[in-house]
Amino acid sequence: MYFSRSVVIILLMVLSLAAHAQKAPKTREAKPKKERKKKEKKIPENIEAFNKSFLFKPKFALPGVWFNVSSRLTGKGGNFTWKPAMPGIVGAAIKIKKVYISGAILLPPSDSFKKKYGTTKSRDIYINIQGRVVSWGLYYRDYKGFYLADYKSNYTNWNFDSLGYPKSNNLRVIEGGVNLGFNFNKNFSMAAAFAQSERQKKSAGSFLMSISERYQHIETDSNIVPGSQADFYPNLNRLKQGNFFSTILAFGAGYQIVMGKFHLTPVALIGSGIQVQSYTQHYNQGYRSRLWFNVPTYANARGQLGYNGDNFFANLIYQFEFNSIPIRESRIRLIRNSVELGVGIRF
Repeated sequence: MYFSRSVVIILLMVLSLAAHAQKAPKTREAKPKKERKKKEKKIPENIEAFNKSFLFKPKFALPGVWFNVSSRLTGKGGNFTWKPAMPGIVGAAIKIKKVYISGAILLPPSDSFKKKYGTTKSRDIYINIQGRVVSWGLYYRDYKGFYLADYKSNYTNWNFDSLGYPKSNNLRVIEGGVNLGFNFNKNFSMAAAFAQSERQKKSAGSFLMSISERYQHIETDSNIVPGSQADFYPNLNRLKQGNFFSTILAFGAGYQIVMGKFHLTPVALIGSGIQVQSYTQHYNQGYRSRLWFNVPTYANARGQLGYNGDNFFANLIYQFEFNSIPIRESRIRLIRNSVELGVGIRF
């Protein structure tokens, strides 16, 4: 009895070890296959990933956040634009793995420049995490001090020679937010186009989508509506400050034309959403606050021409973006218009 039990136990142990021995090689063989599949999925054939974790790009840019106003009422009110007084900025972009950070400082303006255009104080910070399909972007822009670019149509008798442009030193525009972008073709690389942390081997394009939460703040203690336009913009003429929160859904496309190591990339998106408005106006020797909802419009267009070598790269980027803020009879467009030249190296 004892012997039979021992035999059964021994047989069970042998069978268990045999089964384990048969499974073990399969497990060892399956693991490399899974790893190979992951690697194949990670890097598409059309994209070349550089095995370098760091990227550094000094740059020079001519940026600006324009404050453009037009009437929402047909045939009433003209168009006018306040622009920042900026001779240019110098800065750098640093990329560590997938995180891309860009910052810059304003070049000091000359006395003649200040007399003609005034002075603008500015901050412009951008952080981006670019994935293969999904990208995250954070930005913050703060501009204070603008000049009226189209003064001739609003001040016919303005003495430009002695006064320069009409100025609003206390007009301040702040923009900030987060943007979530989607690329629907893995053979099209936004990182290769604008950050140049990758290289696209062949021409390709993709349908694009973005979802963004945006905050805009406008404040002024001076009259930003030209005197000749005051009757057409009564609400904007009384504006003291405003906070505007927008949720924007945008759709578009991008395409990269590849010619060896040179490339040209146009990208465009348009969209709309919902905007919560909270603003304060001067009213009968005091102030009146207003809460309202509106529907803004959004557009973003970018284009770049660049060289993407094994270690060295360079590109010229143009960007145009606008967000609208409808206030009663006024349509405010906060337009970011910039030209950027940069050269860099990977290591």
